Amino acid sequence: MAVLDWARSSGYERLWATVWDWNTASRRVLAKVGFTETERKDVDAVRGTMLFTTRRL
Repeated sequence: MAVLDWARSSGYERLWATVWDWNTASRRVLAKVGFTETERKDVDAVRGTMLFTTRRL
């Protein structure tokens, strides 16, 4: 994946991404490319819960 390659070659050691808890398709894609969900969550009364994911490079 181009973003992962760019981040790795730029010296990053970790990436993070956010996703809404109800967006199962995006959660599956993030898991497929190696992101894991963390304990951190932000709750929005209108939109729902935003999950934070991370991936080591």
